[in-house]
Amino acid sequence: MKNIFILICVGFLIASCEEVIQLDLPNESPRLVVEASLKMTPNESITQEIKLSLSGPFYQEENPIVSEATIELIDLSNNIVYEFEYDYTHQIYSLQYTPNFDIEYKIRIIYEDEVYESTVEQLMYSAPIDTIVQGNNTLFGGDEKEVVISFSDNEERDDYYLFDLGENLYLATKDEFYQGNVFTFSYFYDELIAGDEINIKIMGIDERHFNFMTILIEQTEEGGRPFNTTPSTIRGNITNITNPDHYPLGYFRLSETYKASLILE
Repeated sequence: MKNIFILICVGFLIASCEEVIQLDLPNESPRLVVEASLKMTPNESITQEIKLSLSGPFYQEENPIVSEATIELIDLSNNIVYEFEYDYTHQIYSLQYTPNFDIEYKIRIIYEDEVYESTVEQLMYSAPIDTIVQGNNTLFGGDEKEVVISFSDNEERDDYYLFDLGENLYLATKDEFYQGNVFTFSYFYDELIAGDEINIKIMGIDERHFNFMTILIEQTEEGGRPFNTTPSTIRGNITNITNPDHYPLGYFRLSETYKASLILE
């Protein structure tokens, strides 16, 4: 329904106006954008990936990729430093490493003679997805695909979760009202059709990252990558040690992660 309404509005504007007016929004110097989500799934070997780019004007569709940086993962508990390598094919920095619980980590990034460091973080617990099935309900348009997701929360912890629902869609939730119980919810996809595959991940996060993602999701609720330019600046947990005023965007987290997939009918 929302997508149809937007298309109607756009069509009306095109028919009514001969000139497209683009607001002259203020631009600031590019900032480093850090997408650093390290994952751990029991009994799986995962290649960790970090993406660096530069922020740009509000109307810029793609952020320039940063390939000439040094990224270090620092194990503070054991005083070990691991260095990421840049993969020119996939345009990401990668490291074959599995994080562990109860270990303190931070990342250090060196780019254009400036040093960036994250706060100290730990691997956060998650929970496996119990079931993922297709439902029969719809919303306003009637063509949406309902996916019903269930997982069992651990009663011994106060947990926060981040769902990656595919299609650059995210959902942050906390177990305040379902602690120790099975939690079931529906998510509706209005741009997918029968035969499309949905890949869903559940990741453990802490309260600070839950608050960060809640604000970020609200600002990007129409879709798009989570670290594209947004109407207001949201500060993450990474600072510029060399020049504090030239702070970066993005976040560093470590999440126990589980995934499930479903082919829509």
